[in-house]
Amino acid sequence: MKHLHGGRIEASLTLISEIVKGSIVDREGAVRRLEELYNTSGIEPIRGWTKVNIFDKEMCTVYVIARYGLGLSPDEYPDLYKRVFSLEEKAERAAERLKKGEGLESIEEEFGSIDENTVFRIARLAATSTLLGFQHEDELVRLLNRLEELLPNLSHKINGFKRFYIAFRVAQAIAGGDVRNRLEKETLKHALSMKFNAIRVVPSDEFIREILVNVLKVDGDRYLKNILSAKEQERPRKAEGRS
Repeated sequence: MKHLHGGRIEASLTLISEIVKGSIVDREGAVRRLEELYNTSGIEPIRGWTKVNIFDKEMCTVYVIARYGLGLSPDEYPDLYKRVFSLEEKAERAAERLKKGEGLESIEEEFGSIDENTVFRIARLAATSTLLGFQHEDELVRLLNRLEELLPNLSHKINGFKRFYIAFRVAQAIAGGDVRNRLEKETLKHALSMKFNAIRVVPSDEFIREILVNVLKVDGDRYLKNILSAKEQERPRKAEGRS
């Protein structure tokens, strides 16, 4: 699926090069430059409906490409990670600790506190790594199930995040030609919902269309007749998942 993210990868490589060369010195500058690169190329960040603080969140895409695409390790490039990717490093360490069975102290010790924004930074980093093909999907399932177990008060929003991920995965499968008709689309939707223990949060076709057309930038009309249902009555967007 990396070919669907070619623009994001190219923009990330440009940004990483500029950071390593020293022309960008901090995270704030990196976020501004990332937005500039995306806007110039007509690229959208990985997202669902929401665009709140989206380019700071999209830094996890750059992090994943730097660390796993280019193999730039924190040991070799400590200044890069300290200046720009400290949040993503903390999120990845917290995720690994959670998957090993540690409790909420793993988040508190990495970030200094626990809040909703921190929880979803951890989830987003793992989802991005999975969508870009650098992490097996089972690892994301484990993490989200663990977060839901530890944070029952956030269960509704975690389910919303699962809906976002499932919608993105289905959109990727359609764009990549792996899903070619409505039956295959519905089968994948429900298989992923079962896998993520999210039977009641199956994403709407309208949500999938938003990602397919406005994020992955493919011709939505190609898919309306044979794969996606006719445009549904618009439902409250906040119910369609957090990204």
